[in-house]
Amino acid sequence: MRTFGMAALVVVALSLTGCTAGEQHAPVPGATVDGADAMRAGNRAAHTATSLADGRILVAGGCVVDGCGTASADAMIIGADGRTVVPVAPLSLPRTNHTANLVPDGRVVVVGGFLGEGEGVTGSIDVLDPVGATTAPAETVVPRGGHAAAVLPDGRVLVVGGDAEPGGFTASAEVFDPETGAVAAARPLPWAADALEATSLADGRVLVTGGRVDRGTGTDAAAVYEPDRDEWVAVGSLAVPRFKHFQVTLSDGRVLVGGGTADDRGLHASTEVFDPAAGGFSSGPDLTQPRYKLSGGALALADGRVVVGAGGDTVELIDVAAGTSRVVAELDTTASFATVSLLEDQSVLLLGGYDDRIALTGLMREVAIPDRR
Repeated sequence: MRTFGMAALVVVALSLTGCTAGEQHAPVPGATVDGADAMRAGNRAAHTATSLADGRILVAGGCVVDGCGTASADAMIIGADGRTVVPVAPLSLPRTNHTANLVPDGRVVVVGGFLGEGEGVTGSIDVLDPVGATTAPAETVVPRGGHAAAVLPDGRVLVVGGDAEPGGFTASAEVFDPETGAVAAARPLPWAADALEATSLADGRVLVTGGRVDRGTGTDAAAVYEPDRDEWVAVGSLAVPRFKHFQVTLSDGRVLVGGGTADDRGLHASTEVFDPAAGGFSSGPDLTQPRYKLSGGALALADGRVVVGAGGDTVELIDVAAGTSRVVAELDTTASFATVSLLEDQSVLLLGGYDDRIALTGLMREVAIPDRR
């Protein structure tokens, strides 16, 4: 067992490999912490940042060189105050555009991802335990990257869609049980896509929206997965086709969907709200700027507002109830595929991303969230 002090993390998987070192960039002004570990944390994009039950943040994988052609197996834990970075045992494989979900027992399930440019995709699953318990590994039936995943009420993880290169986009869905390590096939999504989004609803269902169904072509499809019946139920269409968008569950149980693109050229500033009770979508507040490459880059707050930090050169705060959006921080760089996480003082941590030249931003920045007016 490989451990690193009190923030020990154990990764049990089919095999262990090292990570690939990337070119280092100095953090931008306003970086939360200094030092080599902080630089490693911020110098990545298309990674995951999963908030743990104790407020710490588990950062895993991502691309770590300019151009984003090389994936990393790095994993590290950022303190709940945003001021410490502790490297931990690496993932079993380098990966980008994977998923990482916190399950009820406190572990994090990392699934799939791209292995690097020209390296294909993986179906491997890593179950990471911040308190040091060992777990059983598994393989998904379909290797995939750019997929979506959500936790079901019983702690299992639904994995859906993605790019299954060289087979193209897939509609396949699977359910992983972290208690047994078993993977079971689920009913396929009604459309095949990557760059889609999935979120758990309060009633135990999962909302899946959008995605890229062909190169440069998005879809406005939306459906809800009912785990008790292993069925997908259509819930109407999005207002516009979206992929590389964001989707978060609000404190009142509704879901905010926003940004993205329909064609990889024009970007959306619009948002829309899904109401699980009514089963349809309504318009939401416009973003202050069009954005995409947003997966992991938006965060729902306990007061119902939403912070969006990826896919643009600002951090903005959306108030769905008031119908407003406003800028709360300027970044001086685009931060595509950055992540946004909550810190213990109720500020947020913006981490990583790349700019318009696909150069890593090095962002590791704490952003204060103003009180509701």
